This record gives sequence, structure tokens and C-alpha cells, in this order.
Amino acid sequence: MALNQRIHGKNGQIKWDPAGGVSLVVLADMKTWTLDMSTDRVDVTAFGDTNKRRVSGLPDFQGTLNAWWNAATSPAYFSAVLAGTPVTLRLMPNTADPGVYYQGLANVDGSISVDATGAAAITGKWDAAGNWTQTAS
Repeated sequence: MALNQRIHGKNGQIKWDPAGGVSLVVLADMKTWTLDMSTDRVDVTAFGDTNKRRVSGLPDFQGTLNAWWNAATSPAYFSAVLAGTPVTLRLMPNTADPGVYYQGLANVDGSISVDATGAAAITGKWDAAGNWTQTAS
């Protein structure tokens, strides 16, 4: 059952299956994720309307992933990026409420940023490669 409270992001999590299946494991060293479900808007303004009118189309599931570089785990992410095949992602806002998540097939991209005065980091983008679902138990 979904918790009725505001949450801190510290318990967020990303699970994945780089083969695009259902054997999900935690994607290590992640620090942020975003999910944008914006929909297309189509102008349906007709003669006689007193203002513009639009209808919503399909949601465009896409987002970002950010992590710290870890030589033991990060290469697996970039192997998936370079493979060019969709992975399964499960985005969880709160591991204390595991029945609430967003999941689907995703195309993933990635880059590495190394700073002389900071930690090496990974940034990535993803977009839907199949149908996505929202689960809220």
C-alpha cells in the first residue's frame, strides 16, 4: 500500500535488466533519476472557437540518470549503452514503498565526467523503447 506522506529522495532506486528482461537488479552507485511523461498537444482549433483548443496525445516517457563512477560496476552500464539494445528500467521513488514504481523498456545513453576537483560522475539519458507502466499498490 502506498505510504501517505512526503518523502526524502534518499531511498530512491533504479533497478534494471541490461538484457531487457525481468531479472531486475539494483543499478549501483546511482544518485538521481528523472522521469518526464509530457504528452504531445495537437491544435484542434476550429472556425468559431473563441480561443485555441488542444487535445493530448500519448505520453513521451523519457528522463535522465546520474551516478558516481565505480570501476567495479560502471562498465556494465556502458556495455549496455554500447550494445544499443533496450534495457528494462524500474524507477522507484522510495524503496520503503516498493509497490510504487515506473517500469518499461528503455534506450539508454551515457557519458562520463571527470573533474580535477571533484568526483568522477556518470550522466545518462533514456527514452521509452516499449510500453511503460506506473504501478502503485
